[in-house]
Amino acid sequence: MTEQREIDRQREQLRQHLNEIEDRVNPKKVADRVVGRAQDSYNEDPTPWIAAAAGVAVLIVGGIALAIFGRR
Repeated sequence: MTEQREIDRQREQLRQHLNEIEDRVNPKKVADRVVGRAQDSYNEDPTPWIAAAAGVAVLIVGGIALAIFGRR
């Protein structure tokens, strides 16, 4: 019976390890963690996010202006 208990214990450990691995690599869970970290970062200090958004807006407006006025 001791061998069976050891086998059962090892199976349970393996099941736990596989569940942990699945949690780490599951695409939805990974995405949820990334979004959560981004939200935490924004809530902690939104300044870099606002600066990045302003930079993207400048690039978009500049690209549109270049496309419109660059043809002349």
